Amino acid sequence: MKVAVFVNQQKPIGDISKVIHQQVAERGFTLDNDNPDVVIFVGGDGTFLRAVHHYLPILNSVKFIGVGAGHLGFFYDFNPNEIDQLFSLLKEGKLKSTRHHLLEGKITSESGVDKIYAVNEIRLENPFHTLVTDVKIDGETLETYRGNGLVVSSSLGSSAYNKSLGGALIDHSLDLLELTEIATIQNNINRSLGASLIVSGDSHLSFTGNFKEALVGYDNEVVHQGDVLCLEVCRSDKIVTLLHSPDYRYIKSLRRSFIK
Repeated sequence: MKVAVFVNQQKPIGDISKVIHQQVAERGFTLDNDNPDVVIFVGGDGTFLRAVHHYLPILNSVKFIGVGAGHLGFFYDFNPNEIDQLFSLLKEGKLKSTRHHLLEGKITSESGVDKIYAVNEIRLENPFHTLVTDVKIDGETLETYRGNGLVVSSSLGSSAYNKSLGGALIDHSLDLLELTEIATIQNNINRSLGASLIVSGDSHLSFTGNFKEALVGYDNEVVHQGDVLCLEVCRSDKIVTLLHSPDYRYIKSLRRSFIK
């Protein structure tokens, strides 16, 4: 088995990385950071997002497992003092596997069409002026939205920026999309849904309008597209596979991250 180690460059984790490299050699694995079977990321959720985007070209053939490094997060199951246990479970094939679709965004602009992919969410925001956009779901008009922006999140991303906006938490095992508003304008003239909307994972969402100063963002990245004409978001064929400890439970992750 080929193993890659992906670390948080912003935090000193030399000792943790050294232990992982020792385990790779002692357990008979091969270290391969270019074409691995398993990626061990060391850090928090941000490190996981960067790891996924780094391995995007080979995503469907790679599995990810996390070691926390003093961060809170949903996507790691093991602490630095549990690295030996992690490798024992990996060697014995006893880790639990979950598969999750990424989001796919298609940005149509005056200069052409670009595609982006996201683990957590895709955002359409205007921090300078009111964003006005027609919102369609599966070709059916929902509303003309006015406010600071809109966020489409996956089930995985429902506990990230979406939660900060008051959106619902969705069990990661469910194939759903969530549309959440940012600072909506609500008055006698301008009306919108005013609540998060959860739709089927095979739904297609589109946003059209005057996006001259709008920003399109995804996960921890921002794309400044001053000439955007349309943004479309749907479920991607790209899948991220996470490896968990045998006793992994979604509710346990919720408690660890937000309550305990």
